[in-house]
Amino acid sequence: MIRTQIQLEVSTFEQMKTLAAQLGCSIAELARNSIKEKLAQHDQCDKWAASQNVLGRYKSGLSDLSSNHDRYLADEW
Repeated sequence: MIRTQIQLEVSTFEQMKTLAAQLGCSIAELARNSIKEKLAQHDQCDKWAASQNVLGRYKSGLSDLSSNHDRYLADEW
């Protein structure tokens, strides 16, 4: 791990201190877990945005693909 320092508002620190005590963990562990969760959410948002970029870009030539996609996939697999 890399040691780092952050500055917090007093109210934020007090909230973290209370929550850490309720969860039975240290403030540092609470901060690490919170940062990991936020980064994971960001990754999910990036993946969602990337998937949205391909919608409508490709044409299958099939007029009923949205309603019969399971049949077409079964035929291919």
